Order: sequence, then C-alpha cells, then structure tokens
Amino acid sequence: MIIAKVTSKEEAEKAMIAVGQEIIRRAKDITNDIDRVTSIKIDAEIEPFPEGYISVNINKNYIAEFQDTKK
Repeated sequence: MIIAKVTSKEEAEKAMIAVGQEIIRRAKDITNDIDRVTSIKIDAEIEPFPEGYISVNINKNYIAEFQDTKK
C-alpha cells in the first residue's frame, strides 16, 4: 500500500508516523491467526525526494502441518 507522496523532510516525518498508525490500525487483523504464524515481517520504504512515496508491506509466514486423513 502506498501511504503518501513525500517531497520534504516534514512530509517524510509525517509518512513515518503514518506507517506506525497504519500498523496500529491493522494490528488486530495482522495477529488474527497468530497461532499459525511463524513470523510477521513489516517493510516500509521511503523513496528518494522529490518523487518519493512511502510504501508499506506486511507479510506473514505460516506453519504448514500435515494431517493424515487415512485413519
């Protein structure tokens, strides 16, 4: 998701705060299935000024378990 265009030091600061706020807003959804999650990775990137944007990706890695249904 792209949060905001960044063209100044002040906008970069606001963008970083927005990343934190977005993570807080999505915390319940991110941890909804935590019992099957092995890790949560949060990437945030601010691209160089003046065309820069801040983007955030949240990825979860899951446990895969084999269940033998032939019993």
